[in-house]
Amino acid sequence: MTRAQRRARLALTLVGLLVAAIGLVIYIPASIDSGTADQARADASAADWGDVLGYEADHAAKEQRFEAESDKRIAEEDKTFGAVLIGLGVVVGAGRWAVRPTAAGPRTPRIVTPGPVPAASVADELSKLAGLRDRGELSPAEFEQQKARLLGG
Repeated sequence: MTRAQRRARLALTLVGLLVAAIGLVIYIPASIDSGTADQARADASAADWGDVLGYEADHAAKEQRFEAESDKRIAEEDKTFGAVLIGLGVVVGAGRWAVRPTAAGPRTPRIVTPGPVPAASVADELSKLAGLRDRGELSPAEFEQQKARLLGG
């Protein structure tokens, strides 16, 4: 794995953790506020019962109920936002797996250039010349001339 890939994976992990942590910081208090708002709404139910029974509820009870419902709505929106951030953090953190290590680094096309042809041994060359002579493709004089050239003389 290259250095750049390691850095990208680390960055994705850290950003994912940071976003998820921010989401938790928003979600947990909003969840508590939502429970508190539920209790306040239950406490303010006197205004609802007063309306049902035909009594006019006092203005303070209606105001308390309205505030409780507003607090509940805001808390639920904050919980949703926190949950979205947590999910986004998990997705970004999981994105580190998209940066896959390569087995042998980046692939580059391999260019093969012909190298020097390995020199055959003198014995191999003499054997080939003898085969050519035996088949009649080389005269005995040509054979001797090539043999002398191979042996350095």
